[in-house]
Amino acid sequence: MVFHVKNAHTHKKILTKMMISLLIISTLLFFLVQVSPVSAQDEAASLTGTIYDGGVDIDNDGIYDSLDIGVEVNVTTAGTFKIKVSGLYDSSSNTIAVSNQNSTTLDAGIQVVYVSLNGTSIYTSELNPVTVSSITLYDESDHSLDSLSDISLSGEYYYFNFGLLPASLTGTIYDEGVDTDGDGYFDYLNLGVEVNVTTAATYTVDAGGVYDAAINYVSGSVVNSTYLDVGIHVVYVAINGTEIYAETVSPTTIASIYLYDESNKTLSDLNDITLPTTYIYDEFQRPNIEIEFNEIERKIILDQVGSIYVTNAYRITNIGFWISTIELGFPEGAYDFEVRDEMGTLATSTENNVMTVTLRDVIDTNETETVYLNYRIPRSNHISQQNGIDYNLHFTFYEQFNSTIGKLTVSITLPKGAKFQSSTPLETMSCTFSDVTPSDDLNFEVNYKYNVFWGSFYPTIWMGILAVAASAVTFFWKAPKPSASPRIQIPPKDLKSFVDSYEEKTRIRSELESLEERLRKGKIPRRRFKVRKKMLDGRLSTVSRNLSSLRETIRAAGSKYANMMRQIEVAETNLEGAERDMQRVKTRYRRGEISKGAYGKLLEEYNHRIEEAEATIDGVLLRLRE
Repeated sequence: MVFHVKNAHTHKKILTKMMISLLIISTLLFFLVQVSPVSAQDEAASLTGTIYDGGVDIDNDGIYDSLDIGVEVNVTTAGTFKIKVSGLYDSSSNTIAVSNQNSTTLDAGIQVVYVSLNGTSIYTSELNPVTVSSITLYDESDHSLDSLSDISLSGEYYYFNFGLLPASLTGTIYDEGVDTDGDGYFDYLNLGVEVNVTTAATYTVDAGGVYDAAINYVSGSVVNSTYLDVGIHVVYVAINGTEIYAETVSPTTIASIYLYDESNKTLSDLNDITLPTTYIYDEFQRPNIEIEFNEIERKIILDQVGSIYVTNAYRITNIGFWISTIELGFPEGAYDFEVRDEMGTLATSTENNVMTVTLRDVIDTNETETVYLNYRIPRSNHISQQNGIDYNLHFTFYEQFNSTIGKLTVSITLPKGAKFQSSTPLETMSCTFSDVTPSDDLNFEVNYKYNVFWGSFYPTIWMGILAVAASAVTFFWKAPKPSASPRIQIPPKDLKSFVDSYEEKTRIRSELESLEERLRKGKIPRRRFKVRKKMLDGRLSTVSRNLSSLRETIRAAGSKYANMMRQIEVAETNLEGAERDMQRVKTRYRRGEISKGAYGKLLEEYNHRIEEAEATIDGVLLRLRE
C-alpha cells in the first residue's frame, strides 16, 4: 500500500509539471502568433520614392477629369496594400485640399499603383499644383508601412486644365504683313489668334515675340484686350515691323501666345507656333533714327609742349527708334582717341572723320545717355605763329553734325605763361550758345601772346623739384634701419584651416542663394526651404565664429598677414555693399522708378564690383595656401 500511494503521488507531480509546461508553451505560441505577422508585414512592401503623374481626359473634351499619381512600390511579400495620396501644393506652398486612395493586391516585385485626384477640386482651388503633400503605404490591416512627403510633380499643372474654361485658344493662327503707308515695306506683322469663347466677357491676347530658324529673337509682346461673345473669334495683334528689320530676324515662329481673363488670370497658352507664311526681315519697315543733342561741353587745352587736347561731353536723348550706336564727328588729323561712358571705355570704329560708337546698352525711345570723346589734334593744323610771341588758334565746333544742339559750352585753356589778347566771335575764354543749328557759323579764332621761354622754364622747375625729392630719398635710404621686430610663426595647419573654412563659408553662401532662387521659382516647398535654410544658417554661424578666431591669430603674426586680413575685410565690405545695392536697384526697377537702360548699367557696375571683391579674396586665399 505504501508503494501505491507513493506512486500515485509521483504521477500527480508529473501531471502538474506537464500542465505548467503546456501553459507556458501556449502562452509563447500566442505571442508568436501576434508578433510574427507584424514583423513579417513590416518588410512586406516599401515605397521606392519614384512617382509618375499625368492629367487624364476620360471623355476627350480637352479637360482633365483627374490628376493621376502613379506610386512605385517595392513588394517583397505578395499581399493586399493601400496607397493614400493626400493634398497638393502650388509653387507658393498654398494647399489644394484633394485626396484619394487605392487598395489593391500586389505580387512581389516593383509595382506601380495609380491614385486619381479629382480634377474639379483642383479647378475650384484656382491653384496650380506642383507638389504632392504626402503619400502613405498601408497593409491590409491598415498599419502604416512607409510614407513620403513633399514630392515634386514632373511639372506645373494649370488649374484651368481641370475645368470648363470661359475661353481658350484653338491653336489656329493667321498672319499678314501690313504696309500702312504704301512705301513697299511692312509696317506691322499682323497675327490673328483664334479664340473659342464659352462665356461672353472681355479677354486679352498676348503674343510674346518671334524668332527665326536660328533662334534669333525679336523680344517684346503685343497685347489686344477686347469683348468677345460666345463662339469662335479671331483677335488680331500687331508686331512692329521696324523691330523685325532692326534685329535682322526673318520670323518663322511665334514664341508664345497667352489668353487672359479680366482678372489677368491665364486661361490658355500656346508655345512655339509656326507662322503660316514665310517672311524675310528685309520686307519690313526701316527704323527712324533720330538723336537730340541736349548739351555738348567742349574743352580745348593747350599745353606747354605745344599739343592741343580736346575733351567733349555729349548728352543725348533718343527721340526715334531704339539705338545701339551713335555717330560723332571729329577734326581732320585727330589722334589718341578716348571714348567712354560713365562706366568705362566703349568700342568704336572710324571712317572719313566720323566715329561710330557702340553703346554699352540699347537706348530706348526718350532715354538719355552721356558719351565722352577725347582726342588730340595737330598743332600745325590749328595754331599759327607771328613775331615769335604772337599766336593764333583757329577751330570749329560743329563737324559733321546734322541736328540742333540745345546747349553748347566751350572753354579754352592757354598754356602756362600765355596772355589772352582777343577772340572772334568769342569775347572770353569760355562761352555758352543755345539752340545751335548746322547753319550757324561756329568757326572761331583766339589770339594770345606766349614766350617760348615758359615752354622750357616750366619743365625746368619740375626737374628741380624731382632732383630735390631724389636727394631726400637717397638720404633716408642710406640712414640706418631699425631692426625688424620678430615675427610670430603661424602653424601651417592654422593657415590651412582658415582657407578651408573660408571656402566652406563661400559654398554655404552660394547654397543659400541657390535655395532662395529655387523658392522664388517655386521649385521647393516653403516648409522645406525653411528647414534647409535654418540648417545652413547654423553652419554659417559656426564657420564664421571659427574664421573670426583664426583671423585674429593670423593678424598677430606680423604686418604681412595683418595686411592680408585687412584686404579680405575691405573686399567683404565692398562685396556686401554691392549685393545690397543690387537688391535695392532691382526693387526700384520692379517699381518702375528707373529706366531699363539705367537698370542694366547699374547691374553691370554692381556685378563688376562683386567680381573685383571676389577676385581680391581669392588672391589672398591663394597666397595663404602657398
